[in-house]
Amino acid sequence: MASSTGGRHSDLRSGSLGRQQKICVVTGGASGLGRAIALTLAGQGMAVAIGDLQEDAGSEVVASMEDAGGTGAYWPLDVADGASVAGFFDHVLERFGRIDCAVNNAGIEGQKKFVADYPEDDWRRVVDVNLTGVFLCMKHELNAMLPNRSGSIVNVGSTASLRGTASMSAYTAAKHGIVGLTKSAALEYADRNIRINAVCPGSFRTPMSDRLNDGDFSTVEQRTPMKRVAPAEEIAESVVWLALGQATFITGVALPIDGGKLAGSPQ
Repeated sequence: MASSTGGRHSDLRSGSLGRQQKICVVTGGASGLGRAIALTLAGQGMAVAIGDLQEDAGSEVVASMEDAGGTGAYWPLDVADGASVAGFFDHVLERFGRIDCAVNNAGIEGQKKFVADYPEDDWRRVVDVNLTGVFLCMKHELNAMLPNRSGSIVNVGSTASLRGTASMSAYTAAKHGIVGLTKSAALEYADRNIRINAVCPGSFRTPMSDRLNDGDFSTVEQRTPMKRVAPAEEIAESVVWLALGQATFITGVALPIDGGKLAGSPQ
């Protein structure tokens, strides 16, 4: 993830906001799983604010939401930069007035190296984006939700949140941290009617997973009990189910969405 482009406001083709329309934030919403989540939320009638550093891609996602009759907005966001995070949420609240749900999805994979060879700068960047970024965004999301005593947050982890992954220590450590952060915050805000959960997807098709697997998913498919890799849209459906009102008695969980990979012994 590149450095912040600042607090520019880029609200594209803003539709009218229905009085009962829920407002959702998706970080990393310009591509991959974040894009699929944003479009799925918009397809269910939510107004969606996406934050990402990919301005052209972010604009395209908003245009797709608006073309489908939804309401969307985009602002640049570097989740590892506190000032960028604050500016982004200022824009969201100025534009929409509240936040009903949030999906903290922004993340990077980092280098594939053993611990002894892992560069310190890259370690800090991966942890800053994948873990500290979730923490910074949650602070603003919670402060926006508390006055209404209502809200839902879903943090995007990984199967690497729940088991070790060789050659990806920084990514794995940060994703484990997301689960601990999620569970702690869920306990803190359960009596305020704010649900906080995590999802832990297995392998699915996105630009990041293509890079990690060099575009070849045959081995991953063989090691997955369901013998396939999910499209991002299928993962997004589970995220949206957890984020919206259907899962009203679920908080503090780390939900695997992995075709059964974590159900048995590692292969």
